[in-house]
Amino acid sequence: MPPIPPVSRTPILLMVGRDHWQKDGPLNIQLLDRLRRPGLRVAWEDPATAWVHAWQDWTRRHPGLPGWLHPWGLRGAQLAYAVVHPSYLGYLRRRGRRTVEDRCASLCHTVRALAQQGEVIVFARSSGGRVASLVADALPLSRIVCLGYPFRHPDAGDEPERYRHLATLRTPMLIVQGRHDVYGGAEVAQRYPLSPQVCLRVVEADHDFRLDPEQADRIVALIETELGW
Repeated sequence: MPPIPPVSRTPILLMVGRDHWQKDGPLNIQLLDRLRRPGLRVAWEDPATAWVHAWQDWTRRHPGLPGWLHPWGLRGAQLAYAVVHPSYLGYLRRRGRRTVEDRCASLCHTVRALAQQGEVIVFARSSGGRVASLVADALPLSRIVCLGYPFRHPDAGDEPERYRHLATLRTPMLIVQGRHDVYGGAEVAQRYPLSPQVCLRVVEADHDFRLDPEQADRIVALIETELGW
C-alpha cells in the first residue's frame, strides 16, 4: 500500500511589526497586494492593525483633514476594534509596555494559537524580526522573513543582545536589508556572525523601505523564491 502523502497545512502569514508599526501601513499593503496566493491567510501581531490600515487609507483619500485628527483616529480605530472584539484587551495586557521581553511573551502566545490552525510564517519588520528570531527556535514556526533587521541602534554603541542569537538560529530566516539602513546596511554580512539558516539579501532601500512599484516587485519575487512559492 503506497504511503499516504502528508496533508498540506494552510499557510498563515503573521505580520509582526516594528515598534512604530502604524508607520508601515502603506508598505504592508504594497507587499501584501503582491504576495496574495490561494489559501494564504494573513494574521497580525496586533489584531487591530487591519482597522488601523482602513483608517489610514481613508485619511489618505481625504488630505484636507486636520493633522491632529490622524493620531486620534489611530487610537479610535484600536478602541473601536476593542469594543467589537473584547478579547483584544487580553492582547494589550499580554503586550504590556512593549519591551522586548513583553513582546516575546506575547508573540509566543500568538504563534502557539495560530500553529493549531496552519503553518505559521512570520513576516516581520525591524524590531519585529528581533523579537521573532529570539523565540523562534522554541516555537512551531516555519520560517521568518524580516525587512530591515535592527542590528544596531544608530544612536547607541554595540549591543550584542540584538544579534548574537542569530549565529545559532535553527529556524530558517530571510533578512532583506536595505543598503542604506541606519540600523545596519551593506556591511552587516561582514560584521555580524549569522547561522547557516539565516539568508541575508541586501537591496537598494533604507530602514523605512519606501519602495516604488518596481522595487516592491523585486523584493516580493525574492521573498517568494525563498519561500518556495
